Amino acid sequence: MNPARQAADDKLDSVQMLRAIAALAVVFFHIPLFRNGDWGVDIFFVISGFIMALVTAQSGSYFFSKRLIRVVPLYWLGTLGVFGVALVLPSLLDNTTADVTGLVKSLLFIPYQKGEHVQPLLYLGWTLNFEMFFYAVFALSMAISHRYRLLICSLVLLTLVGLGHLVTFEALLARFYTQQILAEFVLGMGCYAVYARTAAWRSAGPSHGARTALIVVGLVALAYMPFGGELTASLGRALGWGLPATVVFLALVHGLAGLRLPALLVLIGDASYSLYLFHPYVLKVFNKVFHVFDTPGVLAYVMTPVSIALCCLVAIGIYRLVELPVTRWLRVVFIDRRKRAKGPLVMPAASSE
Repeated sequence: MNPARQAADDKLDSVQMLRAIAALAVVFFHIPLFRNGDWGVDIFFVISGFIMALVTAQSGSYFFSKRLIRVVPLYWLGTLGVFGVALVLPSLLDNTTADVTGLVKSLLFIPYQKGEHVQPLLYLGWTLNFEMFFYAVFALSMAISHRYRLLICSLVLLTLVGLGHLVTFEALLARFYTQQILAEFVLGMGCYAVYARTAAWRSAGPSHGARTALIVVGLVALAYMPFGGELTASLGRALGWGLPATVVFLALVHGLAGLRLPALLVLIGDASYSLYLFHPYVLKVFNKVFHVFDTPGVLAYVMTPVSIALCCLVAIGIYRLVELPVTRWLRVVFIDRRKRAKGPLVMPAASSE
């Protein structure tokens, strides 16, 4: 069975579960009591490499349009919102100012220095700068050869990572786009290469023993992630967190193949983009109202799950009321109408794109 078609059929609940875990890890990282969970970004990047390979398995038509529709509207909405708050109520923000130049660069996914960090106004958008760069390289690779798109894209990204390892660049853009974290997209595309070759095995259904072993391996690798900070500091993100994230992905996606997972977990995975972008501001407002994270204590730990649940509720609300309707409308306007103009419209199967 074609892997893209099989993914559409089983909806890949396991991938949505991993998205939920990754987003919740980043939420956990931004709770002052813990500061552990930034490895969720690495799981996201591995998933991104996999999904881009999967959704272009049959055709790369409208690839960049779909990516822009998926990423840009919510990010722009959040960026403009943060700029508005910085303009009207700057006391609510820590280090963000209403900088017009920064706003333009943020909206255009151009990395720039903001204080000690390279990050846009919506500060978690630094990962989207990498995502959009990956999409551009992937689209160029498809333009050269759809059949060899994964190989071409991987070679380009690994060459950039190699340059970053060998050369100390002065220019910010050169430093930013030669970081080791780019290799995690390659790891994700490698996950797809494995997934595509195990279609028959997954279709037949893994044995109980194989399923159990894979799930155990995946959970052990996942349990390692919070303790991999020191190794990551010495080896880099792709080795310290990217490789374990790859093991987590391959083991759990194959171990959970064909299984339906809890609807709430899948829903959080669906809303993971909204959760990722907006949870820091939910946490900030929550703490300004209750002041529970100012000092460690029993109340702080008790209120932690409450704050996480609130982040999830807000994210699900944004996903259902804003992200999903806007994405569907833009797809109709910019993709479906163009398809109708070219010929009979065939409704696409559900996917994770």
